[in-house]
Amino acid sequence: MRRPVAHTNVPLLKYAIREIVDVMQYLLEIDPSYVFVRENIGDPIAKGWPVPLFLKQILKEEIYREGDHVFGYCHSRGIPEVRKWIVEYAKRFSPSSTLDYEYVLLTNGLGAAISSLYHMLRPGTRVLQPAPSYPSHSSMEAFAAGADPLFYNLDPKKGWEPDLDHMESQIRRHPEIAGILVINPNNPTGAVYSRRVLSEILRLAEKYQLMILSDEIYFRMVYHGLQHEQLTEMAVGKVPLILMRGTSKDVPWPGARSGWIEFHNVEVDRDYRDYCEAVKKRVLLEVCATSLPQTVISKIYDHPEYESWIRLYSAGLARNIDTIAEILSSTKGLHTNRPDGAFYMMPTFEEGALNSRQTLPIKNSAVRAYIEQQVAQEGMPSDKRFAYYLLAATGICVVPASGFFGPVPGFRITTLERDENILKDTYTRLSRAVTDYLKSS
Repeated sequence: MRRPVAHTNVPLLKYAIREIVDVMQYLLEIDPSYVFVRENIGDPIAKGWPVPLFLKQILKEEIYREGDHVFGYCHSRGIPEVRKWIVEYAKRFSPSSTLDYEYVLLTNGLGAAISSLYHMLRPGTRVLQPAPSYPSHSSMEAFAAGADPLFYNLDPKKGWEPDLDHMESQIRRHPEIAGILVINPNNPTGAVYSRRVLSEILRLAEKYQLMILSDEIYFRMVYHGLQHEQLTEMAVGKVPLILMRGTSKDVPWPGARSGWIEFHNVEVDRDYRDYCEAVKKRVLLEVCATSLPQTVISKIYDHPEYESWIRLYSAGLARNIDTIAEILSSTKGLHTNRPDGAFYMMPTFEEGALNSRQTLPIKNSAVRAYIEQQVAQEGMPSDKRFAYYLLAATGICVVPASGFFGPVPGFRITTLERDENILKDTYTRLSRAVTDYLKSS
């Protein structure tokens, strides 16, 4: 090439959830006998959750509907009738909402939504990220800004609640911050935020004239008698608010890649309104989001069997959470919060529990040599070191908390395994591996 062509911000793109898959693949090449338990990716299909029959029937009807419309392009911002339905859907949970369908954008999953939102920020403008954070948000925001992410901490000692004092200190220290990202229910921790916490975040947004970006992809997945507090209802007429939702989690269809953005309270700030219009223009360049998933959104959520299905699904996920939390909570050296939402959990190691001499036995000498080489790299986080040894010694794949920019070492797991025997076996072995690793040195 006559000149370098790769973007200089590529080192800021980090996605540990998938990066560890490359390690698994290499281990398989060395030793094809490996059987991996993949606790790194939140895919209900891979963990045995069946797609409900009513969803398959809806898809079949649309695919065979006369005219074949679902095979063609649709409106660049999303099918107008579907966007109007989303407005009504939003009002079911937030009756005071003033959302206009012209400020609803359908996207190819929330990944595309996230990219569009951060790419259209004015250069030098930042959005404050939670730590630990979902890396699609933190990496894409950093890539767009050309600088490391700016974080506020979530506190594992308080059920992964946002550290509001740290949040405000970051806002005061960094005048370039124009927004706060909230992920609720939270990925990667499974925390569900109380009305008190959300009210405080809203107060800070008002005080410092900030917008709130709220990723609520798991908002229908809340357990243990709690409820999802509607930030849309709390923020009406107060602060600029962007919601992100979609069909890949509260419907077991992650491959649909169907999400949407809701721009609320566009009337409260002219600069915010200009930003909304900028994102709308950016979405036009995508041509359109996939037609079929859009077409069936209302049919899925309005189907008479959906509410009973989501209750059963949530009850099963809550049982999984309780079983895993019980096993891991008894593991010495770990601190485990029982999640109340989504399908993730992030146990953390007690302070000082990890060191660079700890190991787990690895039978294959070639695999052991590879792992020892990897963990000897300069700057290797202590929890990533544990995750590599765990993978090679047991086949259990977890994602280190450092891969989510976590403030303390730990690891994220999914809570999706549908087979009760496999679930108990996996987490009993994981608990034993933690104990053995911590005792090894």
